[in-house]
Amino acid sequence: MPLKTPPVQYDLIRLNGGLDQVTPTLSLPPGFARKAANFEASITGGYTRIAGYERYDGRPSPSAALYVILICNLTGTVAVGNTIVGQSSAATGKVIALDGSTVVITREVGTFVATEGFLVGATPVGTITTIQGVDSDGYQDAVYRNLAADDYRADITVVPGSGNILGVGIHAGTVYAWRNNAGATAAVMYKATASGWTIVTFGKTMSFNLGVIAIPDGSTINGQTSGATAVVSRTMLASGSYSAGTAAGQLVLSSVTGVFTIGENIRIGATVYAVVVSVPVQITLLPNGRFETVIANFGGGTANAKMYGADGVNKAFEFDGTVFAPIPTTMTTDTPTHVVVHKQHMFLSFGASLQFSAIGNPYQWSPVLGAGEIAMNGPISNMIALPGDQSSGALAVYTRHDTSVLYGTSSANFALSTFNTGTGAMPYTAQNMDQSYVLDDRGIVSLGTSLNFGNFTPATLTMTLRPFLINRINLATGSTLSREKGQYRVFFSDGTALYMTILNGKLLGTMPVQMLDPVLCTVEGETSSGSAVQYFGSDNGMVYQLDKGTSFDGDPIAASFNLVYNSTKSPRVLKRYRHSSVEMSGDYYAQIQFGYDLGYRTEYLTQPLDETYDVDLRSSYWDSMIWDNFVWDGSDVTPSEIGITGTAENMSIRISSTSDILQPFTVNSIIIHYTLRRGLR
Repeated sequence: MPLKTPPVQYDLIRLNGGLDQVTPTLSLPPGFARKAANFEASITGGYTRIAGYERYDGRPSPSAALYVILICNLTGTVAVGNTIVGQSSAATGKVIALDGSTVVITREVGTFVATEGFLVGATPVGTITTIQGVDSDGYQDAVYRNLAADDYRADITVVPGSGNILGVGIHAGTVYAWRNNAGATAAVMYKATASGWTIVTFGKTMSFNLGVIAIPDGSTINGQTSGATAVVSRTMLASGSYSAGTAAGQLVLSSVTGVFTIGENIRIGATVYAVVVSVPVQITLLPNGRFETVIANFGGGTANAKMYGADGVNKAFEFDGTVFAPIPTTMTTDTPTHVVVHKQHMFLSFGASLQFSAIGNPYQWSPVLGAGEIAMNGPISNMIALPGDQSSGALAVYTRHDTSVLYGTSSANFALSTFNTGTGAMPYTAQNMDQSYVLDDRGIVSLGTSLNFGNFTPATLTMTLRPFLINRINLATGSTLSREKGQYRVFFSDGTALYMTILNGKLLGTMPVQMLDPVLCTVEGETSSGSAVQYFGSDNGMVYQLDKGTSFDGDPIAASFNLVYNSTKSPRVLKRYRHSSVEMSGDYYAQIQFGYDLGYRTEYLTQPLDETYDVDLRSSYWDSMIWDNFVWDGSDVTPSEIGITGTAENMSIRISSTSDILQPFTVNSIIIHYTLRRGLR
């Protein structure tokens, strides 16, 4: 009687859960990762190789660069870097690659036409026979896209000056950055433009009192005695009233001519509006602050949203895209560190002092007008308005070791409640998703877990990543959100980060990231078209856009994960492994290295080497394609069939990728084919 062959069985491993460094192996589902770098838990399931980041200064994005393939009859010499010119079309393009009769260009201006000759300089070098769209080979397409990106990347420069980027802000879709000047004697504000970083010019400030009429912005004033003139860019009423003739505050001026004198009348024409208290002083910023910004609207109407900020070294400020206006408070040392706008009050932190402006007016800081101060137990590290409506929303105020919540709508009913003693937040790590998330001394916590579990380690959402966090807590530099991916992200000065994915309040997984450029300050906002964007500043003077491109600003992304050892629910039974199928999804060409360890990687078994597998995930849709710029036979979801061999009680799969040309791709699941053997003795 012939021997009966054991049936082939199939084990489906759904990749989810993220990284777990501490839970015992046999207690973990097989989709958890034991090691990981530069993969993230996807909100649709699986692990996604992260997107890259690329430098930014307002000029065209490197990853948006296009290429064109010209099939040519060459009669002269063409070299990479040449600019070619069409003889009849006058179109131009820069050569980024050559392969026999194939000339690949980027920066096409105009449109080349087939059959026309083309020049390098004034010399005819060939004739175009065919104009081709994207390369049909996925790998070659990725290479050409990357070459075009590299060419555009070279245009983008650092923020002028010296030292670290001190802060990044977004207002009305425009990106701004602060950096010390070359001598580190002052901080300078720059704006990203189509021609790169452009300095933001500051005006002058002049204090006034005894105001009887409000001076409209844009008015030209004159000094009654001196004859000096200036244009008023901003009138900032700090106290008093015009009707009583006691209005006092500050003017931001431009186009100053002559010298105003203290005590003279400020007029528009011959009409007296106020009296000069101090002569105009040029607005400057002291160096080495850490800028934090928020967008708020105190004036009503869509055009009145302005940027408000603080940096711990200078006065708080308001900026509307044109006018930079320092905001004096009543503090002797007027250098707030953190800023938030809540219930139409501007809140500023001065060490352990929480202060708020009058309602609806960020310029007024007198208690008589509704401003106030609340003392905290320690220096404030974060302030964030919690999710809620106008009546239920509250303000979370964190110190390093405590969490408090401010309830109420104004100085008439503000009430501070201690939420948790012993659980606080590292500076610049508070973000709102379904609730507030921060990095505490024990790890990442939310208000909900802090309330339910107190100040114990189980309160953290990253309890299973303690080995990663234990030496990095004090290296935290900032945080941001990816709203599209449902992620809270926290960054560290050693270039690492944690990406935590949350869907409908449920934690899907947290995975570490290792960048080549440390994230020292961050901002999250929207472009003028409403798309969510994130930027960060680093120690080399560059501002980078996150989730952009295929590389770390031109350098390869090294990504990998090792799954937990999987015994397919039979840890003491040997399995003969026969085959595997890896389901991947994406929109572009992808390449992975697949490997596996048998039997806890024992030296008594032959451990296989990793092998490389390619898959073209490009696909096209009739309603969203440009003719001759798509691939007919691509697929955005596909299994990769991979042979595996060996006999052991368990297996740990690893997948890796090191490349500067690959777009993000997702590994969704893995199916293992195996047959059961005997039990271990």
